[in-house]
Order: sequence, then structure tokens, then C-alpha cells
Amino acid sequence: MPSVPAIRSLLFVPGSRPEFLPKAAVAGADALVLDLEDSVAQHAKDEARLHVASALRQSPDQLTFIRVNHPGLGVLEKDLSVLAPHAMQAVILPKVENIDEVRSVERLLAEFEGSNGIETNSISVMVVVESSLGLRNLYDLVRAAPRVRGAALASAEEGDFMVDIGGQWTPEGTALTYARGKFVCDARAARAVWLMDGAFMNLTSDEALECESQLARTYGFNGKIAIHPRQVPAINKVFSPTPEEIERARKLLEVFRAAEARGLGAVQFEGMMVDYANARRAEQILAFARD
Repeated sequence: MPSVPAIRSLLFVPGSRPEFLPKAAVAGADALVLDLEDSVAQHAKDEARLHVASALRQSPDQLTFIRVNHPGLGVLEKDLSVLAPHAMQAVILPKVENIDEVRSVERLLAEFEGSNGIETNSISVMVVVESSLGLRNLYDLVRAAPRVRGAALASAEEGDFMVDIGGQWTPEGTALTYARGKFVCDARAARAVWLMDGAFMNLTSDEALECESQLARTYGFNGKIAIHPRQVPAINKVFSPTPEEIERARKLLEVFRAAEARGLGAVQFEGMMVDYANARRAEQILAFARD
């Protein structure tokens, strides 16, 4: 099974627009999402599948996501037919509300892995919460299959989730206070690796994007979705630890491990007592450090 990398930024590319791929590939996103869902018109779905299949065959060494259409639309097998015979790909499952939807994807991916000599559970799934019911069931959705390693909250202004709750978007994120908190707690409890905040629709203000990204990081998200290459640097900046945070995390772990070797479970560090929770937090920070 391939390693599961830390992801700060997921950049969406419409599957019907292959000409966007070269620019997207050099934008600095941790992974690309080749979209077969909302950004692709109905009449262009089949053509988009051809473009996505070609792109996946050409990127066996880079983790690439595809966003499929909801299983209820009856085109899941067609969408998953784009998969290439390698493990460096993952599936984003939108508008999920019940575990049967996850299991329908699980069954097809298991068959694909078996037919192509790929280790079981190598292809990851990220579920997307876009309704109140999906949020209520998030823990069960993530636990429905071992390959479900991430979840995203559709937090976009006037997006599906906001419409579903009847809320009003504000820069302070007040309408999403409960949703973001519950999402993070349930996803963490279910042992999700990727916790992604949704897209920011304003493409003209990097400052506003940084503010919303910082809000999401404060809640406990470890990444955010980008819908344009220009958004990637701001997202990566916010979800990357600063040099000071990295240095402190390394020193804390060094001090703690030395204390642990002496049989201690807590030790004083920079004027405060630190224990295993602090050590785990330091490890999380270093996991997002980039050389």
C-alpha cells in the first residue's frame, strides 16, 4: 500500500479542460483533482472521461484524485473506468450521505485492484460532506471502509452545504461554526488523515483567502480545496508550519524523547510541562514541514 502523504492543497481541474493541466501541474498544489462532476457539463462527460483517463495513465508517480459523480446517478462504473493500472490515484466521492454509497465505490475499487494486481486498499477515497445528513453521518462514512482516508466539508459561499442549512456566509464563518467543529471532531475520531476545508469562491482577494484558510486551520483542518492555480500559494502558506514552529517541534521532540528514555512521561520545556499529547502535536507539525 502506498504511503499516505500530507495534503495542504487540492487543486481542481475540470476533466473537460485538458488544456488547463500544464498550468495546474506547476501551481504547487500537493495533489490535483480531475473533476468529472459539477464542473463538467452533462454533454461533455464522456469526453471528459477520455481526457482524465489519459492524464491518469501519464502520472503513475504522483497522487492524483478524480471526483466522480454521485453513485445515485448510475454512472459510477463509467466514471471509475478512467482509472489507470497503478496505485497513485484516489477517488473523491461527492454529496455522500449514507454508507451504502461508500460501499458501492468500495466494491468497484476492490474489483479494480484485484484485476490489475494492485494491493488491496491502495486506492484511497475522500468523502465530501455537502448536507446536514452527510455531516450527521460523517463518522460512519469514514469508518465504512479502510480506504476512506479523508473527508472534505463543502464550506463554499452559497454552496450545497450552506444552501442545505439555510445559512448566510460571512468572512467570520459564523454560520459554519458548528459544522466545522463537528466535522473535525468526527473525522478525527474516525481516524481520517485528510481533513479538507471547502473552496473559497472569491478569486480576487488573496488576503480574504488567507483569512478563511487560517480559520479552517484553527478549527483543525489540515488543508483546503483550491479552484484556481492562483489560490494555491496562499493555501500552502497557511497550512504549512512556519520555520519557528518547525524548530520548536523538533526541539520539543528531542527533549521529550530524551526524558522518555529516562522513564518520564512528562518534562518541562520552555517553561511549560509537555507530555505525549504535546509530542503528538509536534509530530503533526513536522509531517507538514516541507524541505
